[in-house]
Amino acid sequence: MSPGNGQTKSFICGVLSELRKDHVRQREGLVLTKRPVATIKLFSLSVLQQLQHLSVYIIVHWHMVFTFCVLLLISITMLVILDGPHEKYLREVLAYLRFGLWWVGLGVASSIGLGSGLHTFVLYLGPHIAMFTIQATQCGRVDLKCAPYDTPQFGLGSSWQTKDCSLIGPPMYPRLVTDGLDRYMVPLHKVLLQVQLEVVLWGLGTALGELPPYFVSRAVRLSGQRVKEFDDLVNPEESGGTGLFDLLKRWTILRFHEFGFFTILLFASVPNPLFDLAGIMCGQFLVPFWKFFLATLLGKALIKTNIQTVFIILGCNAHLLELIEAGLEWVISHVPIFAQFSPRIMSALGNAKDSFNGQVVAKPMQGKYSIAFVWNTIVLLMMAGFLASIITSMAQGFLMEKQKQEMTALTELLSNTETERCQDSKDC
Repeated sequence: MSPGNGQTKSFICGVLSELRKDHVRQREGLVLTKRPVATIKLFSLSVLQQLQHLSVYIIVHWHMVFTFCVLLLISITMLVILDGPHEKYLREVLAYLRFGLWWVGLGVASSIGLGSGLHTFVLYLGPHIAMFTIQATQCGRVDLKCAPYDTPQFGLGSSWQTKDCSLIGPPMYPRLVTDGLDRYMVPLHKVLLQVQLEVVLWGLGTALGELPPYFVSRAVRLSGQRVKEFDDLVNPEESGGTGLFDLLKRWTILRFHEFGFFTILLFASVPNPLFDLAGIMCGQFLVPFWKFFLATLLGKALIKTNIQTVFIILGCNAHLLELIEAGLEWVISHVPIFAQFSPRIMSALGNAKDSFNGQVVAKPMQGKYSIAFVWNTIVLLMMAGFLASIITSMAQGFLMEKQKQEMTALTELLSNTETERCQDSKDC
């Protein structure tokens, strides 16, 4: 190979490298806050492209699609119009579908953060478990639900939240008197079993929410590129991330490919801010899908969610709070250094216990806006952020496909030009 030929190849590689960097800058700048018109335009083109692919599929397989639609329409019509014993089961199926959609959807939203990083366990599932635990200890029973799907969903409350204990039935567990209030020693596992279904569904949603980063990172790796977040952590000199948390993330990434199924399971089983990178890392290292998803599902849906649920049940159990109070009194009485803080500690614990026992009544917000109005506004803003992130992701994905086509066309053009030059000069 002549020196001129080597210089030409170096020039081609340099052009392609600069073009890749320019493509990355274009995708990073394509967000609603910076380029709203271009982002919405590319999002619309992406939607039209998906509709076009769907139309082509329907046209090619129109016999199968037509038969399926006709059978589905006939089945739905018969189920809705005709009277019979099936109506009861139909209502049950629809109720379970709403129930599953609500809790799985909240899990997915928690995993992606609703565009703001807020956790739906703290916002929805945790308060539901706490309310159920408090009601169970007040009534001495755990069979509060009229059905497994009897939980708060889609803005509607559950039937047991406002039901008087006398309407549910007599207590089934030993009585515990706390400050003149009747409470009952309900076993932890009994409460856990009653909320287990919604807890697992929420955990399933969080596992599903980890799939998009995995697929995106895997697709980028297979295309011969690397995800920007991965590059920023591997190359701290370029990204400027030299803090302790960045160093911990970098160590995790560099060692992750050495581990396997049980490492992913461990990362998914504990509250862990580093698991936000798990999907990116597994996709980058081409971890098999079922290996990643099964470990994530077991860790999030069965282990992590149950650990969180147990802590909430323990914290809302009046019997446990009594034991904690007695233990603190013993410690304070035997450790002189804590004696001066005794009134504050016991007062704080007493307030916490009273709030769980229902003695503290929340004061309504004074002024023009109520708590409900403020809270609904926050949720709407979170959903708007989530929608904006979807629009941005689809626009960036469409732009990436166009850039790949441009890169392929340019590579072929440069290769053909080099081949023709070699043939003309007989240098190859």
